Amino acid sequence: MFSHSRAQFHPWLLFGLLLIAVLMFAACSSDNTENPSTANSAPNNPSVSLEDNKAAAPDDAEPAGEDIPLLRLVWQNSGYPSPFTFGTSGPGGFLRNSFLFDTLTWKDDTGLIPWLAESWNVSQDGLTYTFSLENNVTWHDGEPFTADDVVFTFEYFKEHPFMWTGDVSRIQSVTKKDDHTAVFVLHNKYAPFLTDLVGIVPIIPKHIWESVDNPMEFRDPAALIGTGPFTLQQYDEKSGQYLYQANPNFFKGSVRVKELAYINTADKALALQKGEVDGAMTFNYPEARQMEEEGFGLIQSSPTGSAVRITFNLQHPQLKDAKLRQAIAYALDRKSMAEKITGGEPIVGSGGVIPPDSPWYNSNVKTYAYNPAEAERILDELGYKKNDQGVREDLKLSVIVSSTSLEAQMMVEMLKKVGIELELKQADSATFATAMGENQYDMAVTGHIGLSGDPDFLRLWFLGQASNALAARGKSFDHEQFQQLAEQQMTELDENKRKALIDEMQNILAEELPTLVLYHRPFYYMYQAQVFDGYFNTYGGIADGIPLWDNKAAFINANNK
Repeated sequence: MFSHSRAQFHPWLLFGLLLIAVLMFAACSSDNTENPSTANSAPNNPSVSLEDNKAAAPDDAEPAGEDIPLLRLVWQNSGYPSPFTFGTSGPGGFLRNSFLFDTLTWKDDTGLIPWLAESWNVSQDGLTYTFSLENNVTWHDGEPFTADDVVFTFEYFKEHPFMWTGDVSRIQSVTKKDDHTAVFVLHNKYAPFLTDLVGIVPIIPKHIWESVDNPMEFRDPAALIGTGPFTLQQYDEKSGQYLYQANPNFFKGSVRVKELAYINTADKALALQKGEVDGAMTFNYPEARQMEEEGFGLIQSSPTGSAVRITFNLQHPQLKDAKLRQAIAYALDRKSMAEKITGGEPIVGSGGVIPPDSPWYNSNVKTYAYNPAEAERILDELGYKKNDQGVREDLKLSVIVSSTSLEAQMMVEMLKKVGIELELKQADSATFATAMGENQYDMAVTGHIGLSGDPDFLRLWFLGQASNALAARGKSFDHEQFQQLAEQQMTELDENKRKALIDEMQNILAEELPTLVLYHRPFYYMYQAQVFDGYFNTYGGIADGIPLWDNKAAFINANNK
């Protein structure tokens, strides 16, 4: 049964929790959406001297394989972590849920790996997947996990959608062949099936949820019974802090981290320096370098997996003209912007959206290098003439942001140089989301993660199937060839052929510019290496491309069952 004799927060930890305020990272929704950078300007320093994928750490790091009694990480309140109630305003909710519940597949630093499914076969036509399930897996309450739970899960999620991504409508049927074999039949071939569907949707216990009619109101402790490496020992809804306890019967191996706490703190670096927490993320390059110089471990997201971008309202009477959007792209010195805001080596965005460090990037895509003369030429050609004060009176635009945005401030000054008056409008998060959802804006600056995952996100963004307003929910990029390519790549299982389709989609996006990526922003993880030094970059990002480091696979010793 779910343990009711739970250990409490250690007194010193609880005291620390009460003193700590709110985490700054108000990030991605179920489309992995984040707020653009609000960090102070930073010099163009060299790149952090890290290995590409593994954490770099001091010499006194904890020995590999040893148990960690308590690991304290920084994050914000992500809601009650059942599959139907966790918060979707950032990736934290999905990740908190993933500690309790498992999926058929998962990812580590090498990419896709078996999880609840120990192996699978795919039919020649690409429509049928047969999964051989792990034996001797039990739910946290001791009940056995079987194929019945897999069948039930996908039937239940068709009626009660999962809080994150994972499009179960792609599935025609799920059947049980025997207790440890489940067979999936798809309506059509679906290239990201293994990563973005069965690698995201958690398997839930039939014996609990089959009697639950309203899962969003189900807050019984049984709602948190999964097969995952942790159970939830304590959740403080008011402060949004969590304490997990290792599952001693986890099927993948022993769980190295015996207790895992998530703590809100206003100043992450200071909390690390004081020894109040053991790991925290930052966007701030100078802060990351400073902490590395002080002896803290540091790892940089690789691939970057993040973008700060301009979303254009394609129904705007002037911005609906692709030529005007191109002129704006040429007028923005995005390299300088990235250098000043992020520090380090800037990764300037291309017109094709996909980051240049992604294996899906089209190296021949149009990039719109800074060229104010070309911007002026296009604006003149479009008939937007300057007056005596150098202002193009017939072209007055605005940009909306949901927080203080250095990007938008720099856009105002850069566009002024080519005669465009740009009004900066700052709105609260609710107003911003409403404006985006209802198309009541000219331009908006938003941030997203998830770009290191499967490139099918381009289809979701631009065919109006994204699940949040910040990714232009409900609006399609009205371009027939792009829409055809988007549907075609989704069903193409040959990776080389699919890459060619994705390349062409990037070419169309770069020419039409429904959005313009300003730059790709690296994340940095600062940590107490002597406490835990097992962090890694997940190949392709966790689940649908989350470029963070609290992957549950990092906390498991798979060689010690």
